[in-house]
Amino acid sequence: MAKKSKMEYFRTEIEELIKKGVSIRSAWKIINSELPDYAKISYMGFYNYAKQFKKK
Repeated sequence: MAKKSKMEYFRTEIEELIKKGVSIRSAWKIINSELPDYAKISYMGFYNYAKQFKKK
């Protein structure tokens, strides 16, 4: 079984933020502020994950 991405746990929150019109960078900052220092998500990884919601 494949390991889930950290971003999968925040999928609904990311999708809602993008639908509200929040920029991907701002959504990344919001999600990262909720994570401990050792679990921070890189911007490029987040961008590549979140752009799928931008197209909808």
